[in-house]
Amino acid sequence: METERQKLLDLYHQALDARRAGNLPAAVTHLRGCLALAKQLGDGLSRGRLCALLGDIQLEAGAPAEALTCFELAAQVLTGTELRRERLMMLFRLGQAARDARNETRAIEAYDEIIRLAQGSADIRAEGLARALRGELVCERGSYREGLEQMLLGMQRLRTAKAPELDAVISRAAHYGSHLPRKEYERMIKDLAVGRDIRHRLLGDTV
Repeated sequence: METERQKLLDLYHQALDARRAGNLPAAVTHLRGCLALAKQLGDGLSRGRLCALLGDIQLEAGAPAEALTCFELAAQVLTGTELRRERLMMLFRLGQAARDARNETRAIEAYDEIIRLAQGSADIRAEGLARALRGELVCERGSYREGLEQMLLGMQRLRTAKAPELDAVISRAAHYGSHLPRKEYERMIKDLAVGRDIRHRLLGDTV
């Protein structure tokens, strides 16, 4: 048993070295070897974490469908209160893989779960970012008012958290807002009370 665990550890470090060297196919091969050993050992938690790492590498390799499959496998294992933060971070990557794979429904499901988890742990930055990403996806579907409402709620959370992602979200929201009639866009921003500083950036000189 100890021999298999040492093999797993050796393969894991080889995978990390290959990733750092930019040799993603080799990293994938090593991680698949790790997964086989983790299965042999009956180590479910390690399998979940290895699947999440493999998903990250598949995203880097431009294979979002394969990455999504890996993250879905990880999501089956990374559960429980003690793994809430780890699951939350993995779900952000799952959402990105789903978007890149054109599976918008799964991406929205991931963002909805992040919002629930973040509210349960009072993680306002994660909640804000998930709302902003969800809203952006809805805007991309052509539902600009519904999407912007989510993005504006996300901005409120990100502003409170002093999150570095806020600037990028404001820029994207202003872009999507240009698809609405100006008066409707102005009224929406003022009604949601996102803060004078954000209103100014979203509306320009009209505050």
